[in-house]
Amino acid sequence: MSIFIPLVIRLVLGKEPYANSSPHRPHIQRFYRFTIVYIMLVAGFPFYKVLYDQLPEKYQGCAIVILPMWKFAAKHLIIRASRELEDFIPETVALSADFVSSLFVTVCVSTSDSLYLTAAFIMADLAQSMLELREVQANANVVVNLHQERRQSRAYLKVKAERSINVQKDNLLTTMLAVTRNPSFFNIRSLSSTRLRACLPHPITQDQANTLRDLENSGVYTFNAPTRATIVANQHKIRVSSVAIAPESSDTDSKLVTDSSEIERERVEKSKQLIVQGLQLLFHCEYLALVEYVECIVPLIYVIYKSVLEQLPNIDYFPGGAGNWGTQAIVNVLVSAILEIGSLILLNLVLQRKFSFSPMYQLAFVLETQIITVQAKLLLTILALLQYQLEHMGADFTFRFQWLQDSHP
Repeated sequence: MSIFIPLVIRLVLGKEPYANSSPHRPHIQRFYRFTIVYIMLVAGFPFYKVLYDQLPEKYQGCAIVILPMWKFAAKHLIIRASRELEDFIPETVALSADFVSSLFVTVCVSTSDSLYLTAAFIMADLAQSMLELREVQANANVVVNLHQERRQSRAYLKVKAERSINVQKDNLLTTMLAVTRNPSFFNIRSLSSTRLRACLPHPITQDQANTLRDLENSGVYTFNAPTRATIVANQHKIRVSSVAIAPESSDTDSKLVTDSSEIERERVEKSKQLIVQGLQLLFHCEYLALVEYVECIVPLIYVIYKSVLEQLPNIDYFPGGAGNWGTQAIVNVLVSAILEIGSLILLNLVLQRKFSFSPMYQLAFVLETQIITVQAKLLLTILALLQYQLEHMGADFTFRFQWLQDSHP
């Protein structure tokens, strides 16, 4: 597939998009990188499952240790293949590496005869979810501290009552929206590490387009990923622009002005850190919500698929035939799904309590705005991985190929 797809695309598109001067060449190269990595992940799943089945039962627990390392490597491959589309990285990683990993755990849980091995798989998967939730908690604590320090400094400096943020509704999102929509009001002259527009455009209204245009003209935001030279230049620009020519004053007045400048500079720096750390928190929460969503739906899809397949006549063409899908397998998979749903609810409660926002809105936004890519990846991955054992596909992982030796009249 990794060879066939590029050849077909080359025949359909012709030579022009592949020329060095073509503006489409970077997009095609990015597509090829991602396609090859994605096919590697999907095609590797059957071999991992075969190796797992060939192991003696007492050694199958080694998969619990190897699986997190495989997932870590797979995530980095996906990120490297789609690094220019950073807004789509959470959805891309969750529906590729995490999907394949979750399906592998589900299949192992459903086919395991050992209660301890099944419990070990479920607990290991939950432990990974708890570790990811702990990382979000650590990032959240940093954002909370920055937010509290900013509120205290604002009260200390006696900011005017007409400020755009209401004290009673001063949560993380309202603060971030107020600062990002009007950075000059908070004396922020550069957010060099913050990109204004998405890597791929979203449908927006004319008023929103005008707002983005005004923010672009302000020169606060960057259009692409900032380089080191850009960051240094912006920092230098801030330092130079903060110097003003004034008449010579007394030592007391000079000290008051210096203290006031230091306090204002510190407040501006805290606001910038709050924006950067807050955006990182939202990015991490979006990815974690997608991972929990995938880990919730994969067991349910697998239960429905196997239950329906058990009633179909083509079950005879799967390894083992009919009768291998019983109540115990269904219970094991449903218990895993219930625990994953619980971890998703826990993530939602933690973020609502701390920041008054729900990751469910982020999940809904991704599923709505990226519905085509989400459905395409789910459909292709499910069809490929759930039916690879069908004899009609020509797969024989015993490498005996008995159907070639059978003679038919």
